[in-house]
Amino acid sequence: MNRIQVPIFELKNVTVSYNDRIALKISKFQFHRGTIYGIVGRTGSGKTTLLKVLTGRLVPTEGQVFYEKEPYQKSWLGKVKLPADISVLDEVDRYKGKVRDYFNVNVPERFEEIKQNYFKKPRHSSEWNLLMDELSSGLRYRVHLISVIESDPKVLVIDDYGMNFDTKLKREFNRRILNTVKSRGTTVILSTTEANSLRNFATVVVYLDNGHISKVRSYKS
Repeated sequence: MNRIQVPIFELKNVTVSYNDRIALKISKFQFHRGTIYGIVGRTGSGKTTLLKVLTGRLVPTEGQVFYEKEPYQKSWLGKVKLPADISVLDEVDRYKGKVRDYFNVNVPERFEEIKQNYFKKPRHSSEWNLLMDELSSGLRYRVHLISVIESDPKVLVIDDYGMNFDTKLKREFNRRILNTVKSRGTTVILSTTEANSLRNFATVVVYLDNGHISKVRSYKS
């Protein structure tokens, strides 16, 4: 089989249960390369659970998850070893230093490009030398999102995409992510409660309801 046709993720008979409650139940689903997937549903629909299963942060109660046709490797303690080419943004850490130092620590090879591409315009130029704690929650999220995008992952997973973003920032990062997918072939999987925000952006939108896939929509090739 052509490497491009091999799914990046595949779920088979996956169930996640907490006591007697089923949080996620998916019989079969594949995520393909170079595609933007939007996972949509109300709070509690299973979005975060699905992303945690995909990235090995949560082991299913039943079923299997395959990454590039192989199950995840585990440590002797049973903890999944997340491949280095998967980047996950599901929490914003509390780094205390300056914005520029955050990038120098996390993506030093892209330091100058990040400064030029994201912090030269007047709207954001002053943020470069600020402490992270001096930023609003939306701008702090922006910094972390830049970092995971510019780490050049094979797979980029984002929970609560665009959280605390205004319309202008969301449009900016929609463009950034689209360019990343086109130029680098990145697979992007992101969750949101707002289906409308994925129009003209996501390739495939997966709707979750009570842990089940209720429908799947493809918007463009």
